[in-house]
Amino acid sequence: MAKIKVLVCCHKATYVPNDDVYLPIQVGKANSKIDLGFQGDDEGKNISEKNFSYCELTAVYWAWKNLKDIDYIGLCHYRRFFDFSFRPFIQKEAKNITESQLRANLDCLKIDKNIEDYDVVLPTSSSFKINIFERHSINLNFMDLCVMEEIVLKLYPDYRESLESVFYHKQDVPQRNMFIMKREVFEQYCEFLFKILFEVEKHIKLSPYAYYRRVYGFMGEMLLPLFCYHNKLKIRRQRILFVDEQGINTSFLFDITRIFVNKLCFALNELTKKPIYSVWKRNLLKQEFPELFQYDIYYFFYSLVSFIMHK
Repeated sequence: MAKIKVLVCCHKATYVPNDDVYLPIQVGKANSKIDLGFQGDDEGKNISEKNFSYCELTAVYWAWKNLKDIDYIGLCHYRRFFDFSFRPFIQKEAKNITESQLRANLDCLKIDKNIEDYDVVLPTSSSFKINIFERHSINLNFMDLCVMEEIVLKLYPDYRESLESVFYHKQDVPQRNMFIMKREVFEQYCEFLFKILFEVEKHIKLSPYAYYRRVYGFMGEMLLPLFCYHNKLKIRRQRILFVDEQGINTSFLFDITRIFVNKLCFALNELTKKPIYSVWKRNLLKQEFPELFQYDIYYFFYSLVSFIMHK
């Protein structure tokens, strides 16, 4: 079987399965006053000091630059693991379990050899009423998302159609920094991901609020499915096991009803979408970030159209 390492991101003392496949990694160790006694993201080439804004992506960067001779590289969280025990009949993102339930049922974390038939494992996703761009506008500054979008298209213009589809028109988009990837795919993804985020970092300002400073971590949740769908990767979807104190789950009837209602709402929302490259949005960006639009033929074109329409 292929050699697999799944990084388990931790920032405090917690339970991690005792399995050679799962590698606990202390994220943000460069900024921490504690040593959890296992691998830190501050060794070798790293961006550990940026953990407050990059979140678990500092572990991804560490693996990219330092973890060698591995066929598949994965990422999960001390409270979120892939459930390999079965594939759900209905589209539900996660099952809640307690730590004691996880300890008693570790077989659900064992990765089967069929993983070798796929390029990447991604989590299942909830059926949301709104698209991923609108959903992350709750977590992030709207203008920051627009900057990211603009930079993606400047660096990777061939992503235009995929970006519009994934960010605006797909409902079942995974929205977690969780994956297990073939090594060669992982290398390509990291090159794509960090090239974009490092460029975005040059333009936006971090929020004074701790939650909103996690901007690059949230952006990673959008860029992961964009990369996978654009490159037409063979994707396997697995449910998440969410470890919490209560382990309470909603009923099957509730889940079915919510999925139906959300799909209906999403379809209705699709009828009122603004064009991704609307003059309004690009004019906002031009005012705040003029450096992004130097020698921009698209901005010139839309400005001309706007002038004619409002003359």
